[in-house]
Amino acid sequence: MRPKTLLKWAGAVLVAIAALVYAGDFVWFEFRIHYVKPNGPLETVTFFYATGVKGGKVEVFYDQPQTQICVHSIFPHGGYRPCWRFNRSRIQLISRMIPAAQTLVRRGHFAGCAASGKGNALGAEAAIAIERAPFLPTERTAKK
Repeated sequence: MRPKTLLKWAGAVLVAIAALVYAGDFVWFEFRIHYVKPNGPLETVTFFYATGVKGGKVEVFYDQPQTQICVHSIFPHGGYRPCWRFNRSRIQLISRMIPAAQTLVRRGHFAGCAASGKGNALGAEAAIAIERAPFLPTERTAKK
């Protein structure tokens, strides 16, 4: 058997196995939805968002609990994520990082920005807007 033929055959077998596993998981999910028992296929999970801060530490927002319905299956079904995708600590890490400013400027995501050839991310309108923006003190920045 030629290597290309063997590779195509192995790929087709893997796709067929994946399709069978998904179909079996879907049939099991539908069966459990229609014949509900106390340990049904859906579960409500409470989790908290967390974000990374300086020094490699993580800040968890315990004052904002989130709830989401998940499904006990291998794959997502019915618009619900599988429960195994939530980690045991019930903390979901979110990122505060944004793409590079030049990329956002090129796509027109900054109001008043102009992509200049000088490598400046902010156009003239944005620089003037920043200078004229009112300063609103917060608890942290207010003079005591």
